[in-house]
Formats: sequence, C-alpha cells, structure tokens
Amino acid sequence: METIQLPGYPNPIPMQSILWLEGQAGYTRLHRQKEKAIMLTQPLHTFEHYPGLVRIHRSTIINTLHIQKFVQQKGRSGWVELANQKVLPVSRAYLQVTAARLGHLMTSTSD
Repeated sequence: METIQLPGYPNPIPMQSILWLEGQAGYTRLHRQKEKAIMLTQPLHTFEHYPGLVRIHRSTIINTLHIQKFVQQKGRSGWVELANQKVLPVSRAYLQVTAARLGHLMTSTSD
C-alpha cells in the first residue's frame, strides 16, 4: 500500500484514504475519506509529484482513486465528482492535463 509521510505526523497516511488536497495561502488542507481533514504546513505544489494525484485547479489536487465522474463543458471548464459526492471545479488552465489523465471518465456537455 502506498503511503505519504507527512512532516509532523508520526504515521504515514495511506494514499487510498486521501480524497483531495486544498491549497490555502501557503498551507494545504488534506481531506481524507473517513477522518477529519488535516492542515499541513507545506504548500500545495509539494504534493503534485505523487502518482495518482492530479492538479485540477490552482488550489486543488485530487486523488484519482476516488473520482466518479469528470465532465468537460465545451472545452472552457469542467468539474470532477468524487466518491463522496463532493464536486470540485476544473479550471481552464488545468483542463487539458485533467482530460489527458481522466479521459476514460469524461462526459462532455454543451452547456
């Protein structure tokens, strides 16, 4: 099982428990599946290199293990729905990368 060792936390966090990460002014809030979110002192870009994590917005990275649906709207923007029904926006700047990584889950709309 893949894990992430976080500074200041004695036990590694299993990748499968991570739903998404949210950047907040130089900090990162790590949202987990069955536990409370954790506030980390590392900026969001610190987590971009981990396999299975995809940046979809300047303030959001998602774990591909928990994606239910990816919707692209006329190439302008889109959104991702996670397994817990949380809907997160995909910004125009990250739309191509997201589509390349999540194309197998993509639905297009004409709206």
